[in-house]
Amino acid sequence: MEVESVEEKKFVKSLKGDFSEEVDAKIPLYISPVEADASKLDSALTNLLQLEKKTRLAADTESTQKLAKAIIDLCIKCKQWKTLNNHIAILCKRRAQLRKVISTVVQTAMGALDMTPNMQTKVDLIETLRTVSAGKLMVELERARLTKTLAKIREDEGKEEDACSILQEVQVETIGSMELKEKAEFLLEQIRLCIQTNKWIRASIVAKKVNTEKLKESGFGELQWKFYNLMIKYYSHEDAFFDTCKCYHSLFKIKQEQKEVKAYQEALKNAVVYLCLSPYDSEMSDMIHRFKMTVKELNKLPMAKNLVELFTTDELIPWPLNDEFKTSGEFKSMGYDAQFQRSVVQHNIRVLSKYYSRIKSERLAFLLGLSEEKTEAYLSEMVQSKQLHAKIDRPAQIVTFARKKTANEVVDEWSSDVSKLLGLVEKTCHLINKEMMVAKIKAKKK
Repeated sequence: MEVESVEEKKFVKSLKGDFSEEVDAKIPLYISPVEADASKLDSALTNLLQLEKKTRLAADTESTQKLAKAIIDLCIKCKQWKTLNNHIAILCKRRAQLRKVISTVVQTAMGALDMTPNMQTKVDLIETLRTVSAGKLMVELERARLTKTLAKIREDEGKEEDACSILQEVQVETIGSMELKEKAEFLLEQIRLCIQTNKWIRASIVAKKVNTEKLKESGFGELQWKFYNLMIKYYSHEDAFFDTCKCYHSLFKIKQEQKEVKAYQEALKNAVVYLCLSPYDSEMSDMIHRFKMTVKELNKLPMAKNLVELFTTDELIPWPLNDEFKTSGEFKSMGYDAQFQRSVVQHNIRVLSKYYSRIKSERLAFLLGLSEEKTEAYLSEMVQSKQLHAKIDRPAQIVTFARKKTANEVVDEWSSDVSKLLGLVEKTCHLINKEMMVAKIKAKKK
């Protein structure tokens, strides 16, 4: 099979044109004078380009690749950076240029980035490579890496806006040749720069491209940690407390697996704090009851444990709090004291709605420790967000929590009650008959 493959290659070369022997002989012949005298670089490059044209038009890929690499290496060796940039553009933009040759040119030139004498020369080389690789699928991976390098340079120069704009040019999720880990690193870098430059909407769009399930795989631990920390910054800016809580909960699970006690305790405490600030719904209720089950971890965090107990017990939370655990101080230091008070008041209203079907507005305000105007404002907000059903009769100063039943509900309830009553009557009759039969049997025995 190996012999046949070699013969096939020779046959293909005979059709297209094989200049490998000529190229192997002439490359050292053209390069050797330059090694002795750098001023002969231009004549050597002219000769190499003439030979490259011959091999390119004959579709001799291997020979053209050798010539292209020789041209790039010669410019790098002579440290002629402007000449290098010019010849990169010439080689990549030539008519009917072969795809593999363009890849070779870009990859070879990328190896010289660390050899440039100053930052401006490096940036010029990167810009040249990005220009010639634009829109070419065979070098999309190299272009993405070059773009990331250029963005880092701009950021180091203090041009964060430019760095962010440059990095956003790359749609990294469409690059099939890039590994998943490198894609994740690229996306996280895009999110970080967006947050740093206050482009919050763009950060949200890029974050949706990250596959969180893939981040849970082995080898992605550090990236997973970085992703959730970035999302905490985003959700904190948006005041999305429940999403922030979920991020901290994810960090808690990561650090718990890694057995980093201080880190997972801090993450758990923050998760509880942000959960208590979240608007009440079924998901929030489920989450706080799940936290209640982590008894072992909560026992080491008195403040967090106290918060979970307060919000899972159907009892009124006194306001202001008895600050034994410095809870109010924690929320005040975070700048969320008003939001925490709202969460406490809403919890108290939900508790009262379970014990009262109707209550005087004055009495409700007294139990909540608020004025009647503020009580009405909180009630209206909860009704509007569908956390609670309530009606306020202002002339009578009565708040009704019980929902008015429809005709069908009333009939169904009545039917259920009648069924229960008939069942009890039937059971009673059965027991009476049983006693009567027992009494008759005893009378006959006597």
